[in-house]
Amino acid sequence: MLDNARSRGGFHSGTGAAQESVSRPCMSDPRSPGDADRSLLDRAIQLHDEGRFRDAITLYRQLYEADPHDFDAVHLMGVAALNLGEAALARRLIEAALALRPGSAEAHNNLGSVRMAEGDLEGALQSYLAAVHHRPSYPEAFGNLGNVLLSLEREDEARTCYAEAERLSPGCFQAASGLGRLHYRTHDLSAAQDTFTQGLAANPDNAELLLNLSLVVTDRGLSDAALPLLERAVRTGASGQAVAELQRIALSRMQPDALERDRLYHGGLVDDAEAMARADLARANTVDHHNFLLKCYLASPRHSARDYFAESRAWAAAHASEDRLPDPASFPNDRDPGRRLRIGLVGDYIDSMIGRQTLYPFFRQYDRRKIELYCYNFGGGGSALRQLLDQYRDVHGIGDAAFFDQVRADRIDILLDINGRLRTPNFFGAMLRQPAPIQVNWFNLTATVGAKAYNYLIADDYSVPPEDAGLYVEKIFNMPNGTISAWDMGDPPATTAPPVERNGYPTFSCFGDFFKVNAEVMHAWARLLHRVRHAKLYLKSANLRMPAERERVAAAFRALGIGGDRLILEGPSPYDAMKRLYAQVDVAIDTFPYSSGSTSINALWQGVPVVAIGGDEWRSRNTASILVGAGIPAYIARDVDDYIARAEALAGDVDHLRRQRATLASYLATTPQWDTAAFAVNFEARLRAIWRDWLAAAR
Repeated sequence: MLDNARSRGGFHSGTGAAQESVSRPCMSDPRSPGDADRSLLDRAIQLHDEGRFRDAITLYRQLYEADPHDFDAVHLMGVAALNLGEAALARRLIEAALALRPGSAEAHNNLGSVRMAEGDLEGALQSYLAAVHHRPSYPEAFGNLGNVLLSLEREDEARTCYAEAERLSPGCFQAASGLGRLHYRTHDLSAAQDTFTQGLAANPDNAELLLNLSLVVTDRGLSDAALPLLERAVRTGASGQAVAELQRIALSRMQPDALERDRLYHGGLVDDAEAMARADLARANTVDHHNFLLKCYLASPRHSARDYFAESRAWAAAHASEDRLPDPASFPNDRDPGRRLRIGLVGDYIDSMIGRQTLYPFFRQYDRRKIELYCYNFGGGGSALRQLLDQYRDVHGIGDAAFFDQVRADRIDILLDINGRLRTPNFFGAMLRQPAPIQVNWFNLTATVGAKAYNYLIADDYSVPPEDAGLYVEKIFNMPNGTISAWDMGDPPATTAPPVERNGYPTFSCFGDFFKVNAEVMHAWARLLHRVRHAKLYLKSANLRMPAERERVAAAFRALGIGGDRLILEGPSPYDAMKRLYAQVDVAIDTFPYSSGSTSINALWQGVPVVAIGGDEWRSRNTASILVGAGIPAYIARDVDDYIARAEALAGDVDHLRRQRATLASYLATTPQWDTAAFAVNFEARLRAIWRDWLAAAR
C-alpha cells in the first residue's frame, strides 16, 4: 500500500495484486548541504501527508526550480504524482531522482510501485530487488517484493519476503496483508483469517486489513461478521466504493429464502415444511407444489421409500396423462441396434463444479464413433461445453413446448435427465409427453420419477439392489463398475496433519445440506460429543449463513447438553475454499436417513474419513455406495449406535487419521469411483444395452 499516505485499495475484489508501499515523504535519506530551505520542504511534506498532493507538488516544484539537483524535491514530486494516478510522470521524476542518488533504497522502492501501476511486473521486481540490496533492513520493500512475486505466481518466494518483512518489523501490516492474500489466493481461508486478525491486532486502524478480513469472513459464510469490520474501515478512511461493494456482497449472501416453506426445509424443519406443502397443494395442485412435497418425503425419517413411491405414483396416475403417451412405433428413429446413437443430456448444473468433475470427464472420453452427444443446457458454461460435445443447445427459458419440439427435431434416441424430477426448474412437463423414445433418470436422484414417461433408471447395485425394483416405475440398469458416476478431482491435495494433533481435541464435521439434519441426527451428534470429551462439531450449510439460524441450531444443541463453545457453525464457502477447510476436520459424519453424495466425495478426497450408516433405502445408501465403490467399507455402520462407536474410535486413532491424510486421495484415484476412463466405457455399454432392450420391447 501507499505508506506515505492513504491506502489505494485492498485486495477486496479478490483479484490482482495489492497496492504497493511507497516511501513516506520524509527525510529518510540525508539531505546534501546545498539542498533548498528545510522549512519549505517540511511544509510540502505536511501537505503531502494530508493528501493535498497538488499543493505539495507546487512547493516541491519551487524547491526544484531553486536547485535542479535537489533529490528530495524531484523524488517526492514523483511520489505525489503517483498518488494522483499520473504514473508516467511519476516514473520520469523518480528516475531523474535516482540519477541524482543511485543508491536511494526509497527511490528504488517507489519506482517499483510506479512500474507495478504501469503493469510492468518484471521492472517492478528489479526495482524492489534494488531497494532491498541498498537497504537489507527495509521491511516495506520486502513487503512490496513479496507482492510482485505473488503477482508473478512465485508464491514460495513471496512467502519468504513477507516473513522477512515481519522479522524486520514485527506487526508490519505489509507482511500481514501480503501473507493473508497469499493464503486467500491458495483458498486457505482459515490461515488468511488468522493472518489478517493478527495483523489487525498490531494495526487496529488499518483499512486494508479490515477490508481483507471482511472478505475472508464473508467467504467463510459469516457475512454478518463482515459488517462491523466494514464500519470500522469507513472510520479509518477506506475507499467508499470498496466498502460499498463488500457490504453489497455480504448483505446479498445473508438474504433468506424467499418462501417460508423453503426456509423451513433448508433449516431441517422438514415436518413444518411438509405441512406448508400440503396447504399449498390444497390451494393449487401444481407440479411445483407436489415436487416440494416429495422433497419433504425424501428428507423426512417419518416417510419411507415405499411412501415416496406411492405418493409419486398416485400423482402421476392422476395428472401425468399416461394414457396419452406416444406409441413406441410412432417414433421415426432408425431401429438398427448397432448404429451410432443420438444421446441427449438435459440439466442446469452441467457446468457446475460437480458437473465439471463428473460429466466433463465423460464428455472428453466418450466414443464419438458410437455416440453423438447432444447437450440441452439451461444453466451456464456454454462456451466450454460447445468444445466438448457434438451438439450444444442453450434451452434456457424456451419453455416446455419449445424444448419438446427441439428434442423431437434432433431425433434423440435416449434422453438423459440429470436433474431428476425434484430439482427445479426443469422441463418435467415436456418430459411427461416423452419427446424421446427412451427417457432415462440418471445422476442426481436415484428415487423413482414415478411417471411412466421415464423408461429406465441408471444406478448401481448397492444403491438399488434387485429387491428394490418394486419401488421404481423405471426399469433398472445398474452400472457394472458399481458407481453411478466417476469423479475426476484433479491432483491429490497437499498432505496436512490431522487437526487433533495441533488442537488437542478431535473435530467432527458435516458440510452437507441441512435439510438432511433431522432431530435423530442431532441427537446422535450430541451423543457423540458427550462420549468424546472436548470434541467439536463443525457444521457448514447454506442455512447457517443466517445469524438467526446459527442461534437456533446452537439452542437445539444446548437443549441436548452441548454448549456453543463446542460448535463451529458457518454458511457456505466457495468450492475450492470449502475443500481447504477440511484441514480443520478429523472425521466427517454423514446424515441419515438421507445420506450425502458430493459432500462425502469431497471429504474423502481431502483425506478425511466419512462415517455413514448403510441403510435399507437408496436415500440412506448414497455415502455407503461411494465407500463401497472406493473399496473402504469399514466406515459403513450398521445402525446409529455403531455409527457413534465408529466415529468415536476413528477420532481416537490419530495414527489412522495421519495415514489417511497422507494416502487416501492417491488410493482413491485407483478405485472405480475415480476411474473415469473405465466409467465412460461402461456407461456407453449401459446406453447400448438400454437401446437394445427398448428395441426388443418395442417390436
